[in-house]
Amino acid sequence: MGQDESTLSYTQRPQSMRPTNKPKKPDALKEDTKSLIISSHSYSFPLIIPDDTLTCGWLLSESIRIIADINSELAQQVVALSSGKSEGLDCWLLLYERTLVAFKNNDKIIPIFAEKVPERMSLAHFTLLKVIGKGGFSYVTAARKKDTGQLFAIKTMSKAFVLGEGKTEQIMIEKEILMKMKHPFIVSMYWAFQSVSKLYLVLELCPGGELFYHLHNIGRFTEEQAKFYFSEVMLALEYLHNMRIIYRDLKPENILLDIDGHIRVTDFGLSKQNISLRGRSYSICGSPEYMAPEMLLSGEHGPSVDFYTLGALLYEMLTGLPPYYDKSRSKMQWKIINEDLEIPNYISKAGKDLLSGLLQKKPENRLGFNGIEEIKSTEFCRKINWEAFYTKKVKPPLRPHIRASNFDPEYKDMKIDNEYFTEPVYSDVGFEGFEYDYKIEGEEIKIQNDMSNYSSVINTTTVSLNNSRLKNTEDSREKSEVWSTEISRNDEQLLRSKTKNKS
Repeated sequence: MGQDESTLSYTQRPQSMRPTNKPKKPDALKEDTKSLIISSHSYSFPLIIPDDTLTCGWLLSESIRIIADINSELAQQVVALSSGKSEGLDCWLLLYERTLVAFKNNDKIIPIFAEKVPERMSLAHFTLLKVIGKGGFSYVTAARKKDTGQLFAIKTMSKAFVLGEGKTEQIMIEKEILMKMKHPFIVSMYWAFQSVSKLYLVLELCPGGELFYHLHNIGRFTEEQAKFYFSEVMLALEYLHNMRIIYRDLKPENILLDIDGHIRVTDFGLSKQNISLRGRSYSICGSPEYMAPEMLLSGEHGPSVDFYTLGALLYEMLTGLPPYYDKSRSKMQWKIINEDLEIPNYISKAGKDLLSGLLQKKPENRLGFNGIEEIKSTEFCRKINWEAFYTKKVKPPLRPHIRASNFDPEYKDMKIDNEYFTEPVYSDVGFEGFEYDYKIEGEEIKIQNDMSNYSSVINTTTVSLNNSRLKNTEDSREKSEVWSTEISRNDEQLLRSKTKNKS
């Protein structure tokens, strides 16, 4: 009497508390099996995983079944699972056809229960998890939708700052551009809404973090690694230019990695719409390290400004620093305008030729000025299978570590219970028409972790309950591809001195 039921052994528990299939004790596991701990409320149950071909969909169905033995009504409210460990594992759990290879023996699995949300979209629909990014006037947080368990990134902006700095048009343009984006290498937007004092953009969560973070942890990429990211970015820029959009802010910080290591271009706050191949814009904007000479000289520029920044990105991936980099902003800008480009000897001739062509100081001499096919026809790009890249059939050279965070440690101690994340009360003062809902707009944006996909997965995984396994050919390579990087402290100290704020 008086013993806490949560501490009872399996055989001591009442029949109603036991899983249908009696699990083996963890210490009795065979070498090729593991046990995951399903932790719900005050109860914990071991679940034997006979091999890694079982899927996350199977794990969700088994977790629901185990909880149903305790409380069938509670089990009906389970919408997702969490690792309680990292956003990478949590995203993995939402991809129902992925295998359980990412999990280790005795990893905890926490069921997520649906919560009621208001009819109108607001911050009250989300549980904020952690800060994963910070800009000049915005925060980005990882968040879970309360009623579905889906994971998103929420960009939060202060209305007072936006209005005070005259950036209303910039924010509205960013929202308008994101509404149009339907491309595998550009981040998706699902909702836009506002409160009395804040603006919110709900975006695709990319648990791989910024390319900047990984590049500068490693130091520099090999030419083949750099070519992969260059190719995916090229396809994103080609799409934007076909949509008559100049991006104008290409840099490693604005390239995110998804769970598999494919890129997503994000942050369209400086982008310009309705610009043709020979069109011109006259504003000066961008990050100092990546500004094209014509932007610095007069501000007049066209789409080829993006090809200069593409060259600057490739240069940084291959060398570890942007071209003409200097701690002094004024000296760096002088170098961009006046100095000849220096390219290290270890870069191949094809790489040197491409960099020289992209980083031409006069736009009319720059590769891509007459169209992106000029770049595709270079020796560096000639053997690239663009269709294979577009369909993500080319395996990323590096894969984010899903058991640890891939976001900058500087965000780790940032609290999310500050003024940016209060007042989930609707108000459109100064921002009429800001709202967006991908469902209302009828957009065909796929949310991979949508529970609407779950029924078909359960129908498939029911078979696996009898066979004890479900083959997944796509995931057969997963064991050897999870990677992590060691931080070079010397490089980190130097490279963190880069100015990350937009001018």
